[in-house]
Amino acid sequence: MFNNEPSEFGEVSFKINRKPISSQSKSYRKEEFKEYVREIIKSSTYLFSGDVQVDIIWHIHEENRYEESSAIDTDNIIKPLLDAISGPKGLLIDDTQVQSVSCHWLDNYEKDNEYLEVTIKSLPDDFILKKDLLFIEYSNHLCLPFKRNWEKEFQKTIVYHWETMINMRDELIEKGISYYEAKSVMPIQRVFHKSKLTDFEVVSLDEIKIRIEET
Repeated sequence: MFNNEPSEFGEVSFKINRKPISSQSKSYRKEEFKEYVREIIKSSTYLFSGDVQVDIIWHIHEENRYEESSAIDTDNIIKPLLDAISGPKGLLIDDTQVQSVSCHWLDNYEKDNEYLEVTIKSLPDDFILKKDLLFIEYSNHLCLPFKRNWEKEFQKTIVYHWETMINMRDELIEKGISYYEAKSVMPIQRVFHKSKLTDFEVVSLDEIKIRIEET
């Protein structure tokens, strides 16, 4: 049974009771697979917000794997699955969070029972709750997750501190400091490029400042 609350160990596993889909499949088939997977994980109250490891086990009968002309290459099942678990209805904000991925198949003696087991591993505290989630766009289209239900004073503190950190990072890079050294002044929360957040609400820094100063 899928656990809809964040794990104290930073790990979640779930089962997909159907055949995988290939990245080379027609778009309507990939969309149908995505909807199937999202129905399984739709009760999730959170999104992983940092880097993750994804492990995929494909259970398939050996005869199907070796002797069917339609057998999918193992590497081709990864992308449709990552797409399905990314976005507001998924478990990841974006698949750029996937730092490592493993995918292998195991012989399943039940010929007509083909399925996937998926495990996502993260640092225990690298998640954000979906409720009241939006993203603030700072310079260079870099975005950070933000919550409408945070206390107003905390919202102000976070917004202005993040702005200071990002501006300081940019100034250090302009002065010739390396990216990795300059990164030390950035927030612990990793940033996301706006182009990766098409299905999320993204608010400009100026707009969020107006909102938090109005009340």
